[in-house]
Amino acid sequence: MAYSCGYWTQEPSGTYGLADAQRDKLDLICRKLALQPGMRLLDVGCGWGALVIHAAEHHGVTAVGVTLSARQRNYARARVEALGLADRVEIRLQDYREVADPPFDAVASVEMGEHVGEAGYPAFAARLHDLLRPQGRLLLQQMSRGASGGDNTPGGGAFIERYVAPDMHMRPLGATLGLLEAAGLEAVDVQSLREHYVRTIEPWLATLRERAPEAVALVGGQQHRVWLLYLAGAALAFAQNRMGVHQILMVRPGPDGRSGLPLAREAVLGAGVEAVA
Repeated sequence: MAYSCGYWTQEPSGTYGLADAQRDKLDLICRKLALQPGMRLLDVGCGWGALVIHAAEHHGVTAVGVTLSARQRNYARARVEALGLADRVEIRLQDYREVADPPFDAVASVEMGEHVGEAGYPAFAARLHDLLRPQGRLLLQQMSRGASGGDNTPGGGAFIERYVAPDMHMRPLGATLGLLEAAGLEAVDVQSLREHYVRTIEPWLATLRERAPEAVALVGGQQHRVWLLYLAGAALAFAQNRMGVHQILMVRPGPDGRSGLPLAREAVLGAGVEAVA
């Protein structure tokens, strides 16, 4: 139940699959954010709660996840209760612009930034900046389009725009970095996960085919076919470098301009850092 691209640290096999890649993605985010026990994390667009639960369970943070979906809120809250994490994880049905209890030590937003719209992105970036404490870290995972692949359809094309995600807006990576920097954030690291998305979509598509009767019962035959076509097309677009996805690590510098980051890149990115549990 983790929406977004996984991080495949091994080739897919009988012993390493999608769930493992999604856990590795969650832990990669936590390491880049340098999460430590007692810190406060905000996940903007928390989906089904995977990141905030992982961060609390394995890195000891207090986490808040916000979503606009009541179904996601209810599912995530039930998981939190079942895992005994209610004292450390809060799931809110709330717009990120209405979060009124900053600052947070770290903020994440995983494949939600594509949906705020082109006109709304500067305000989105500014709000993420304001939600962070000085020297706090931001991790965005976000899709891109229109640079090296030469495709200038930021919505993904007529099919996606009409049938899948009418609010989608993707831009070249450099343009997104410019908007984040204009909001006062400093770029620390960028990692491409484009080819990881191909590996992620393959098991999604296989599951949707294998469990077709359940999917059709939920959404109908037409919508099931839409998603089969969408996933197949998306896998091809990522494989051919017509769409990309990146993890972007930013920091909010302090009033004196200091980032608070360690000097060694390995230390910044959490290489070799062990989870607390």
